[in-house]
Amino acid sequence: MDPTVAAQIKQIATDYAASVRYPQMMFSGDAPIGKIAQRMVEGKYDKAFLLSEVERFTGAKINVPEKPGKFLFVIPQHGYWASELTLPDQVFRAAGYEIDYATPRGERPFPYPVSHDPTFRDQAWDAKQVSEGEAALGRRYDDVNTDEGKRLLNLISLREWVPPMPRPKDGNNNKAEASRKDYEEKLVGALTKASEYAGVVIVGGAGAYIDLGGNTSIRPVVQLMLELGRPVVAICYGVQVLIQATNPKTKRPLIEGRMATGHSEQDDYTDNTAVIPERGKFSPNYGSAPITLEQMIKQYVGTQGKFISTDGTPYMAILDGPFITARTTPDGYPAALLTLAYLHADRFPRQFIIDGDHLGREPLAAEKLGSR
Repeated sequence: MDPTVAAQIKQIATDYAASVRYPQMMFSGDAPIGKIAQRMVEGKYDKAFLLSEVERFTGAKINVPEKPGKFLFVIPQHGYWASELTLPDQVFRAAGYEIDYATPRGERPFPYPVSHDPTFRDQAWDAKQVSEGEAALGRRYDDVNTDEGKRLLNLISLREWVPPMPRPKDGNNNKAEASRKDYEEKLVGALTKASEYAGVVIVGGAGAYIDLGGNTSIRPVVQLMLELGRPVVAICYGVQVLIQATNPKTKRPLIEGRMATGHSEQDDYTDNTAVIPERGKFSPNYGSAPITLEQMIKQYVGTQGKFISTDGTPYMAILDGPFITARTTPDGYPAALLTLAYLHADRFPRQFIIDGDHLGREPLAAEKLGSR
């Protein structure tokens, strides 16, 4: 072999091997979220405890009025991860917020069964991922006979509420301007209704790729929240929904130039890890996402933004006001706490990072700029 080619081969192999990380992480009942979820299951997650948790993670003492308003939760129909709905829902309800739920067509969403299964082993880590508390809470929301499950029977159809952007076919036969005017009028009405919400939560789970990734109804709502300075919380694969919202004039992402988190490539589904449990066993490999969430986020935040994802920490959530992104399945919890600090603290930084089960911090200068 040519010595130059051999040297190139060696260098590539060395670089790939050096890039692999093997962080340690707490899972299942050992993870801090297990105790929190169990407290929620037992009905012990009250407002007093919530306020103490906000202060523990953010350092902020907050004053939440008795009736602070409403949040909108947007949930993928075809597979949400249970704790990405249940944990923030419990937090906002403990704070006194009302919650409205929307799915793309107003149909009841279904959770991934493994998100209710405390024996499920994550295929990237080969470790248990779901605590007993998270599993019990998830089953309660999926049961139409419980109070939590009954709430998911009354759903908003995102498509019927916020009109999707017209397609070229809608302007056929010289109807383009009529179609444009009709869309604008309907959008004014929809956004007027959306302005009643204090914020929006985009629930993750791989169903978000299917149901919400190309959804044009949610994007004007995201821009409205940005213009009003109200939070948009995106959890796990819900982040790829947030980052695709663009300014309609410039077509540039609203997230551009900001910090955001999500699955890292080490943590994301790749070949032979994106499989679906079937009859108690794993079915054959169904492949992986066409682009990892890490690379997708980097593309959308751009060279002036920053992707941050510390593998192995119990929690990770990032505020770059008013956007709050959460890394993976338990991280809707710190993201919701961070949202309350953003909304109800007398003074709170526009940028803040929670990286672990302890007091968060403002970002370092190196974390604000450039790609990871």
